Amino acid sequence: MNRRTFFQATLLAVGAVVGYSTLVRAEERRRVGSPSGAAAATLVSPQDPAAKGVNYVELNTTIKDAKLQTERSGVKFKDQHCKNCAFYQKDKETKVGGKTTAPCQMPFATGKYVTAEGWCTSWAKKS
Repeated sequence: MNRRTFFQATLLAVGAVVGYSTLVRAEERRRVGSPSGAAAATLVSPQDPAAKGVNYVELNTTIKDAKLQTERSGVKFKDQHCKNCAFYQKDKETKVGGKTTAPCQMPFATGKYVTAEGWCTSWAKKS
């Protein structure tokens, strides 16, 4: 192996290691939802058809339909928020657009985040 081939191989190897580690860190930030990866977190849109199907809102005080404002599992409607729902993943909580958010385990929110002050008809009391 001559000197030129050695340097070409070395530069190629270093470039591959740097590129791979950058991709791994970016994926980890996206998966974990860390604050540095908050830009990768996508909020559920209340306009999304699946979100509309469960009456998802980013702020529970925006629900005006009295039929939806019911007590569930002994919890008054005004105290029902995503942050105290069984499906809200508080351990992955992060800020997105100045709002406290976390992933929701409900199918309408797969891969997306809901606001802590939000609400939907799938709300279930955290045990």
